[in-house]
Amino acid sequence: MNNLKIRELCLSQCNIYYEYIKQFTEHHGKTVTSVHSINQLDDTLYEIKLEKPIFNFDTTYFKNNISGEYYFNNKDLLVKEYDHKNKLLYLKIIKEDLNFSELQAHQFFVINDLLFLITNLIEWYDKHGKTLGFTNTIPLIENYTLDNLYDTTLNDNQREAINTIFNNTYSYIWGPPGTGKTRAVLSCSIINYIKSDKKVLIVAPTNVALEQILYGIIENTEKLGISKNKFLRVGVPSKKFVEKHSEICEVRGLEHEISLIENELKILNKVIKFREGKEITSDLENINYLLADIIDFKENIKNYEAKKEDLQPLLNLITQPLKKYHFSNNSKIIKDAIFKRKDNSCVNYNEKLIEENKLHEVVNINCLRNEIKRIDNKINEISKQILDILNKAKSFTKSQKIYNEIFKDLDDDNIQDKRNLIIKKINDLNNWSIKWKNNIENIAKLYNDDLINEALDEHHKNFEMNRLIKRIKEIEFKRNALLEQTTKLRIQGSQIIAMTIDAYIQYTLKDSITADHIFCDEAGYMSNIKAITLFRNKCPITFLGDHMQLPPVSEVRNDDLNSIQKTFLWSQSSIFFESIFIQEYEKDLLDEYLNKITPTYKIAQQTNLNFTHRFGNNLAQVLDKFVYKFGFKSASQNSTEIISIHTSSNPIEVYERSNQWEVDLIKNFILNEDIKDFAVLTPYNKQVQLLKKNLDRKYYENIMTIHKSQGSEWDTVIFSVVDDSPAGSGKRGAFFTNSLNHKFNSLNLINTVVSRAKKRLIIVSNENFWLRDVEKQLIGNLIKISNNKYIRE
Repeated sequence: MNNLKIRELCLSQCNIYYEYIKQFTEHHGKTVTSVHSINQLDDTLYEIKLEKPIFNFDTTYFKNNISGEYYFNNKDLLVKEYDHKNKLLYLKIIKEDLNFSELQAHQFFVINDLLFLITNLIEWYDKHGKTLGFTNTIPLIENYTLDNLYDTTLNDNQREAINTIFNNTYSYIWGPPGTGKTRAVLSCSIINYIKSDKKVLIVAPTNVALEQILYGIIENTEKLGISKNKFLRVGVPSKKFVEKHSEICEVRGLEHEISLIENELKILNKVIKFREGKEITSDLENINYLLADIIDFKENIKNYEAKKEDLQPLLNLITQPLKKYHFSNNSKIIKDAIFKRKDNSCVNYNEKLIEENKLHEVVNINCLRNEIKRIDNKINEISKQILDILNKAKSFTKSQKIYNEIFKDLDDDNIQDKRNLIIKKINDLNNWSIKWKNNIENIAKLYNDDLINEALDEHHKNFEMNRLIKRIKEIEFKRNALLEQTTKLRIQGSQIIAMTIDAYIQYTLKDSITADHIFCDEAGYMSNIKAITLFRNKCPITFLGDHMQLPPVSEVRNDDLNSIQKTFLWSQSSIFFESIFIQEYEKDLLDEYLNKITPTYKIAQQTNLNFTHRFGNNLAQVLDKFVYKFGFKSASQNSTEIISIHTSSNPIEVYERSNQWEVDLIKNFILNEDIKDFAVLTPYNKQVQLLKKNLDRKYYENIMTIHKSQGSEWDTVIFSVVDDSPAGSGKRGAFFTNSLNHKFNSLNLINTVVSRAKKRLIIVSNENFWLRDVEKQLIGNLIKISNNKYIRE
């Protein structure tokens, strides 16, 4: 295929996979991890205890569930390191307005978004897909050496592999466990490039795999006195890796420059807070004065209402019919009422006229009504003034909290109480601002910044806050540019750059990485659609791995053949890199995938490493018979110990894909043996759940499906087989464990379990079933060569 067809095919498969994830997977491709606790270590560093482990930080971002805001690594915060064992994440806040100190654990979530990764890849192929292609460039080292390791002598097989690497543009080194593909072949190659002052890029499918690779290489380079400054590990390191190799981690190299900028930002934000405090104080003083005016105006209204009330009896005398008794006793009651108001301009006090009941001549009804109307108008005028003052007072409240405290329940009865509250707040703010200013001035002396000094001058009433805000934005831009540029500069200045393939895709969306050679380790587990992006670089590329372990993980269901055919590049191993460039049609690529054809390279060269230092003769022979079939042999005096624990499980009394008998045995074994570095691996999620239900919570991290174990190793691996009846029968009919089940890569699955064990493999199963057809079943052969020490009837 030419580059345009490759681009079109990859974009199509990316878009179809995106829609599949969005529609058919749980939570639409998003995994939300809750937070157990948040612990503030210093002003900007936080320790986040997670409820569940995180496996990929290249697709991770964070959510504040209170504000609804999303936070991103290298933009809002820095993911400094991750302690996988204890599920501790260390975050450094780099965006000043993020107030983590007030966040509760239940308000903060970590989100792993697979769609984010796919979107990156779609954008990558859209932007760079036309640049893909093979090159004829061969490695630039002519006089490479095969004897540059401090305490290791390469065998002929490993020497052949290195010759393959340095004499071909593209190569694949097939290395089963213990054959030295990383610690011998890759290390020797890297050292040759370092001594020749050449640049190398190392990529791996996962962070775990990447760090395992670096451990092996750096162990060899340190013995030769090669400085670790030549290495750069891009991305989020584990806590263990930081403890051993902090100086090569991407984030650690930025800390000094970032801390200087953060200190300046901290001062400016403190100054803003000071100015805001002074503004609030000024606003409260204005509100207090206005509320005093409102109290005065309300007193005026009361006075006018009293005048109006005083005139009402006169109006009643004229407008309401009077009873006879009102005029008895010389009309005393009426006389008294009018006499009290005789000074009013509307009253012509005359006792005789009153006695004659000629009240209309005594009280001028029109004058009286005009007076009451005048009073009403005055009350309305004052009420409007009060409303205007109140609105003006409200305009001074920029804080919703202060607004609620003062105005939400404000009425005539508590207005003075509100003034007392305001006066208290003003006093508190004045005391705070004095202390705050002293604190800032002590820090600001180191900077002697004119803008800061001007902002701290309380007499500068017309200081424009926008000037501070503008300065903060400029510094934040500088910091973000530094984050991006420093990584870029470190990549340019480092000889050995190591990153996951997802980090490579994300980085090369904007910037390119120039390398003299690319090494892709754990290639069998890397998705081909990701690995193809490496061929934008016109340099030699070497793939190293064991394609007889687990293939890449795809979210497409195994029984959805239609979707598999449209997205197969996602679940196809990167060792098929050559096919997409030399095959003419997509159909040929699909046939190669569906028929599980091992690639036969026409351009690239392959070398098989067939001597293992991990497995003894018996185990090597079994694996060669079932898995490798290329003469896989042992070169070790020691061997992985294999122990078989037999359980007489009943295949009739079962729950689907789980085995309580095995769980009980595993629990007893773990408690009695007191093993330290171990994992319990099983093919099925239901068995994982059952194991966790029965075992103490402290062992949860040790229990996982085989797929989750890729890239990790333990001294002891306990294999919970689960299945105990023939394929197609019952709820535990052999499925993923059946060596004849080629459709679902069962041999690869079992081989992965074996390869995860560095010293001891413990198989927990119904031996009687697996030994019935030992010649056809890998598990049966492993049991056959094991030491039967534990038996349960």
